[in-house]
Amino acid sequence: MMLVVRETGACSDVGQVRQSNEDALVLSDPVFAVADGMGGARAGEVASAMAVAALHGLQGGEQPLAQAIEDVNVRIHTAATNDPSLLGMGTTITAAMLDGDALVLGHVGDSRAYLFRSGRLQQLTDDHSLVGELVRRGTLTPAEAERHPQRSVITRALGAEPRVDIDVLRIAIEADDLILLCSDGLTGMVSDSEITRILRGGGSLEHLAQHLVTAANDAGGEDNVTTVLLRMGSRGVEDTEPERPPIVILPPTALVSGALPLPTTPEPIRRGGLNLLTVGIVAAVGVVLAVAIALGLQWAHFVGATPTGRVAIYQGLPFEVTSNVTLYRAITITDVPTAVLSEDQRATLLDQRIGSLGSAEDRVATLTSASPWLRLPPSTP
Repeated sequence: MMLVVRETGACSDVGQVRQSNEDALVLSDPVFAVADGMGGARAGEVASAMAVAALHGLQGGEQPLAQAIEDVNVRIHTAATNDPSLLGMGTTITAAMLDGDALVLGHVGDSRAYLFRSGRLQQLTDDHSLVGELVRRGTLTPAEAERHPQRSVITRALGAEPRVDIDVLRIAIEADDLILLCSDGLTGMVSDSEITRILRGGGSLEHLAQHLVTAANDAGGEDNVTTVLLRMGSRGVEDTEPERPPIVILPPTALVSGALPLPTTPEPIRRGGLNLLTVGIVAAVGVVLAVAIALGLQWAHFVGATPTGRVAIYQGLPFEVTSNVTLYRAITITDVPTAVLSEDQRATLLDQRIGSLGSAEDRVATLTSASPWLRLPPSTP
């Protein structure tokens, strides 16, 4: 028997006080993560988006996870050093990777991972924060830490320095275990006892993730709040359950902002009486249109964004015939998340301008050359 993630649920919300959501999360089985950005304005959103995008599609165990976090720490630090508008940006990261019958955790900052088993909640990660250190030293009690005026001061973050210390843990897990990953927007507003009560209430993980976020907002919602829930299960070798597609959820305002929506299907022409001349004209126009579309599908290319929020080059025309039939296909999907682009860059890069493949490649190359820290290898769709 082997363990699998049987069910997931996730929710991210701006909260009741903040103007933008700088949290980000990734659901990309077998790796899942929450990141809480900091730095003000657009910077925090950029850092958290870079962190979760770096984990998309990752597999392996302790070493691959630690290496991915170390690499993205360097990229975030370099970006903050080279771009004045990103100065001081950073992010927490709490990542969980399923590896056989164990869960591998990679952790920096004060986001948290919890294990909920048999109705009991256990914190798996240590907060890299001022009050967290004081609690571990015995200077503060957990209850005092929850009310401490400097409870948000963290002592480790991705991007703060060229090198970062990463907590890497391997946790034995069992079927029916529930894993909670969350930003401090939840734990700063909702006590562990209240989290336990909510999880004991049961229901779908989507419902529980939303319930936790609602509880944080009802308690004041002083920060962005993000929750990811994973339910473990067992699967035999003979089990043929299809694999779920990987999903990346970046900050809600950053998924494909700036990209024009694809044109919707036009209203169908109402049928009526048609004479032979009209039928002939319609048929001729249809042939010409079919030829034009066929040529256009081969020659035309445009730059857009995937549903998971990554910059991509598409071949064809940006039109949908039906919800399941389109006149375009992705031929190159980069690892550049749209969240790390400025609003102006998203507006100009993702305007679905039609051109040749070369012109589309030039537009992406111009973007990455202007921002060297975005130079990431493309992947095939």
